Amino acid sequence: MDAMSKNQPQIRWLWIAVVLLLASIQLQTWLRPKLPAPVPAQSPTLPESAVGARQTHPGATGSSPAADLVAELSQKYSLELVLADPQFPVRTFHGPITGRPAPQAEKQSFLPIFIAEWNLYPVELIKATRLRRIILCEELAFQGQRRFSIPDFEHDDLYFDVVRGRHSESYVRKCIHHEFFHIIDYRDDGQLYADASWAALLPPETRYGTGGKNVQNDPTVSLLDASIAGFLNKYSMSGVEEDKAEIFANMVVDHDTVAARAETDPIIAEKARRMAELLKTFCPQMDENFWTAAQRLNRRGQ
Repeated sequence: MDAMSKNQPQIRWLWIAVVLLLASIQLQTWLRPKLPAPVPAQSPTLPESAVGARQTHPGATGSSPAADLVAELSQKYSLELVLADPQFPVRTFHGPITGRPAPQAEKQSFLPIFIAEWNLYPVELIKATRLRRIILCEELAFQGQRRFSIPDFEHDDLYFDVVRGRHSESYVRKCIHHEFFHIIDYRDDGQLYADASWAALLPPETRYGTGGKNVQNDPTVSLLDASIAGFLNKYSMSGVEEDKAEIFANMVVDHDTVAARAETDPIIAEKARRMAELLKTFCPQMDENFWTAAQRLNRRGQ
């Protein structure tokens, strides 16, 4: 046997070893986890969804000041703010709530107003109302009738149309508090459309109307009117629930006007006194500090 013949087994095993090594390298390449491609950096904008503070954290890289404010408010009050893809229609015992996603620009301009007003509330008040979510949308309607806001007591939700009523910032600010008060009013005693002690304050021969839903198409009903004894405006006369909500909203946003009316109208004065008492009984943190903060809030440009 020559030298070549003697070395053939060794050469064959050497080739086998090389082939096994190459196969092992290829197998490791296949099994190595693939890293995701880097995501291009984007300009910081208001997030399309802010759920509690779970998605957007204050100070997080890439977050905007507006996003931080949304996250802070959500975390502070343990609320979910639904800013994108609200689900409609919503079925309730009393009828459907409908709407659609609002334009980003409209949400951007509504949020600073909303956040400034909402941050007046003590955390304990929101907890006492059991409010779970706030949904921002447009073309909001209840049973086909357009609304600025709808409190959904059945699901512990509160809807706001960020487009409707934007001709007046003062109107928007008052409506935020007006609609939230309906939730306070309902959670206070389980009653919304009846309050015998409040109704007893009405001037002689005066009765409430048939509810706010029946005056929605009158653009003048929410205007303050000092000529109506015992009421701030015509909308207050539509129902006891609207009367109370209007007193509250105006005490928060337009305290000086309510105080001036109270000086000459004893019924307005008594309603304002009872409102402050009702709120403090429902939530002790709704004390003088709340009313002082409400009066000091900068509402320039309204």
